[in-house]
Amino acid sequence: MKKKIVAVSLALLSTSAAQAALLTDPDDARSWQGASVGTFAGLYYGSNTLANRQAVIANNLLDDSNFDATGYAAATLKKFNGVDVVANPLFGAYGTSFDQPGVSDGNDSTYNYTFGSAGAAVGGNAIDQHWIQTDNTIGNSVWDLGFQASKAAVFNSIDHTPLPLEAIESTVYLSNDMITWTQAVTERVWLEGIYSDTSVLWDGFVYAVGTGTADTFRYASIVWGGPGALQADGDNEINGVMGLRDNFQPGPSLPEPASLALFGLGLLGLYAARRRSAV
Repeated sequence: MKKKIVAVSLALLSTSAAQAALLTDPDDARSWQGASVGTFAGLYYGSNTLANRQAVIANNLLDDSNFDATGYAAATLKKFNGVDVVANPLFGAYGTSFDQPGVSDGNDSTYNYTFGSAGAAVGGNAIDQHWIQTDNTIGNSVWDLGFQASKAAVFNSIDHTPLPLEAIESTVYLSNDMITWTQAVTERVWLEGIYSDTSVLWDGFVYAVGTGTADTFRYASIVWGGPGALQADGDNEINGVMGLRDNFQPGPSLPEPASLALFGLGLLGLYAARRRSAV
């Protein structure tokens, strides 16, 4: 009985926002906003061949689901284009995409947006319809992931076609000291973005990056273009960033192992107390 209580409780604690629906067929004929398995084979491995499509599948690169970020903490935007936005929250500007899921209006299935509202901290600190455009200098726009992350999820917005190039138009760099930066590699792409409502076109592919090793990191810097981008047209639209663990799950919402152990002991104590009172 004791083991059952602890096991059930830990299972509830580990419930995740990012449910896996990994693609398994290299010849999957479907298209996501104009992108197919073959598109990603060409973009990441040089050409759309069967061997490269199989590499996409074997490396678990594509997930046919949306990353539900509800209830999880986004990383904190510390610097925006070289300025400390914690100390200067009104610095810079942000954009807002108009089409919202479940809302029927003239913005449905459009890329309609406005840009110029003051305060980049608003656009870069939450996973929502607001976004910012970073410059192309490494270390100028930095997010604090809040813990030692194994991966970072990048939530971007789309303001025009062509797709999928416009969906991943940045390069991410990772660091522990904001001085030495390592270029990240893309490890997973959620093809449905953040909303299950696929009619919201600006909801771009969410993608997770890491170092390609077991190294962890605290900070992420994002630049437009660069070697990790699928295109470089002079800007990007970054909705927000989130630190992830090894299993692509959000980190801050899950207790550390020591906390889990204490939680389990607490449950056992509660069970023992109830058992004594029932005798």
